[in-house]
Amino acid sequence: MRVLVAHNRYRSDAPSGENRLVEAEVALLREGGVEVVELMTDSDTIAPGVRGVLQAAPGPVYSPSGVRHFTQLLRETRPDVVHLHNVFPLLSPYVVRVAARAGVPVVQTVHNYRHGCVNGLHLRDGLPCTDCLGTRWGLPAVHHGCYRGSRIQTVPMTIGQNVHRGTWRDGVARYLALTPFLRDKLVATGIAPERVQVRATWVPDPGPTSPPGNDVLYVGRLDEAKGIDRLLDAWAAGGRNSGRRLRIAGDGPLTGLVAAAAQGDSSIEHLGPLDALQVRAAMQQAAYLVVPSRVFEGYPLVIAEAFGSERPVLTVAGGSVGSIVDDGVGWVVAPDITSLSAALRTIDDASAVTRGVTARLCYERHNTPERGLASLLDTYHRVMLGAAGSHH
Repeated sequence: MRVLVAHNRYRSDAPSGENRLVEAEVALLREGGVEVVELMTDSDTIAPGVRGVLQAAPGPVYSPSGVRHFTQLLRETRPDVVHLHNVFPLLSPYVVRVAARAGVPVVQTVHNYRHGCVNGLHLRDGLPCTDCLGTRWGLPAVHHGCYRGSRIQTVPMTIGQNVHRGTWRDGVARYLALTPFLRDKLVATGIAPERVQVRATWVPDPGPTSPPGNDVLYVGRLDEAKGIDRLLDAWAAGGRNSGRRLRIAGDGPLTGLVAAAAQGDSSIEHLGPLDALQVRAAMQQAAYLVVPSRVFEGYPLVIAEAFGSERPVLTVAGGSVGSIVDDGVGWVVAPDITSLSAALRTIDDASAVTRGVTARLCYERHNTPERGLASLLDTYHRVMLGAAGSHH
């Protein structure tokens, strides 16, 4: 089987779990005996300033260079399946039409909410926003300048959404949504439910687990969307009375805020950015992971890593993570400082141990590389059968 994997890599100054997952999945497929052809465009190649804006502007509708490379690779390699990840801005949704004309079925893993929201987050002014879902033109996005805070840059994204509504509705054989919540938001954009299947994030097995430590661990970008400021406020409001230590891994726009909090409170430790092995070590020392996001999220890699390490997850209601975490594998609280603070203060070791054991079972059922490979191969075979049937 030959699969063409196409992905527009996100900028390196905004570290992306999606980039990591695509790389890991290509390796997984090759280890599983699949021949993989890669088409990777890179947002780091976009020029700075006005030149870069003009370079990227056509992408939401039609990227000349991206479509040319895709068409050429499709013709030269004749894959059985095209597997898309991110197509913005250097590939463009138009590649779906190219594949359809060539009779090659398309699978897309949906990592975010770009099909119904130009910034992909459903976040505006620090709050969840679904104003554009169900609208014909997506004008609220233009009004608020939702893409990169710019009305000018939002316009081509909105035009692209309208031009390609039918492309996404009819041209993709199967969507792989990371969570039930993400599936529902995708269906709300007009995509048929039977074209969408839920497929959880997978991560390598972290190996033998250890008894929980005493730390509360946060791993992620330090910004408003991820809720790190809300976590610090909840910690100050009473979470610190738990007798635990709050360890924060990552960097981002709010690094200064985290560093100041750590300087003023000995129960907070800022670890900075960590590599995969360091995250695994920090996980071993933790009692549980905390995910306080304001955004809906997809299926963050760190949650699958926590489950694999036999660590439960504390998160807030209202988003994708709340549809992954339940009372068996963690705790879901209201998305406010009071509720988060109360949970941080009262979660005890016994419930962390019990939920951690269930989290590991959940990992073995959904998040192992073996499960990841089997579900991908099953999807590919199904869409290939469907494509073969449609040609008769």
